[in-house]
Amino acid sequence: MRRTISVSEAIDRLIKDRVAEEGSYSAAVARLVEAGTRRLGRKSALPYVAAGDGPPDLSIAAERYVRAALRRRT
Repeated sequence: MRRTISVSEAIDRLIKDRVAEEGSYSAAVARLVEAGTRRLGRKSALPYVAAGDGPPDLSIAAERYVRAALRRRT
């Protein structure tokens, strides 16, 4: 499953530090989420939390919106 997320610079550095160990940025994110979930003592993944401004389908159609914005710039 593909998802687009935004993270702070500090979290990005943490993820990038794990990339060599995990093999990819996505794998590092998945392992860190799994580790955080276990640390909290939960058996399932944390619920999705949305924040920010934009159209209701922004998380699903982010690439389409970015392409449209780039086309308008040229």
